[in-house]
Amino acid sequence: MQTQTSTMPVSKIYHPLRFRRSTIATIILTSLAIILAVLFIWPFLSVLAWTLNDVDASMNSLIPIPGRFTLHVYQLMLSRYRFQDYLLNSLWTSIAITILSTFASALAGFALAKYQFPGRNILFTIVLAVMLLPLGTMLVPSFIVMRDLGLVNNYWGLILPTVGGGAFNIFLMRQFMLGIPTELMEAARIDGANEFRIFSHIVAPNTKAAMGVVATLVLRGAWNNLLWPQIIISDNAKQLIMPAIARVNELGVADPYARIVTPAAAIVAAIIPLLLYSYTQRYFVSTLTGALKS
Repeated sequence: MQTQTSTMPVSKIYHPLRFRRSTIATIILTSLAIILAVLFIWPFLSVLAWTLNDVDASMNSLIPIPGRFTLHVYQLMLSRYRFQDYLLNSLWTSIAITILSTFASALAGFALAKYQFPGRNILFTIVLAVMLLPLGTMLVPSFIVMRDLGLVNNYWGLILPTVGGGAFNIFLMRQFMLGIPTELMEAARIDGANEFRIFSHIVAPNTKAAMGVVATLVLRGAWNNLLWPQIIISDNAKQLIMPAIARVNELGVADPYARIVTPAAAIVAAIIPLLLYSYTQRYFVSTLTGALKS
């Protein structure tokens, strides 16, 4: 009887040793990732447990479990310190800043990527140079301009400086829009579409991921901004959430509840950026990779 020989390639043959090595490596890497994640999130859990603990109850600071659960700190945050007003101020100003800055960055990036005009390369070089400037060098000129315009202690003093879009956001949008085929725009022009229609119907739908990343970065910056609102807004009732947290924290010596309330307010203030980033994180890697390749 003639025996049949196996024709399976050598690379397809089952190798127990290779399987064990792959499984062990996966287990080790997963364990390291879990340990690092726990190390990073443990301080946050400890602070959260501290805000949920009764003031009179003892709690081990190394174990994020309240000794006696209570929401008294959050009740003080809303009733005594009125942090909900500061949250609303930050919310609407951040939304306005995000919309205007994202739209301006998209238009500027579109012009630098798809239009040929004198001085385009020089203008793009200036944008890159602005990215290298420290923030502190622009505070005094910006304040002088806002003062001369009568926008000190006015929310427009926070919103208008962002209409330019921001150097990094313009750079990101320009790099991403370089990958959009110019033939699509030329075909639309032949069909009679104007430039704004080309931007709204062709460019914008193809740059949703990049615009989402820019909007996330702008919203995070506007929400977490501390120095500029402190300079522009002098009325405590108009203040934003981050300057309000800093101001209440400075009352710790005279007000015994201030140091307890500020961690709770910081946790509440972090919810919106965390929710937004959790929704847009899948766009970050692809958008930044596409921008760098361009």
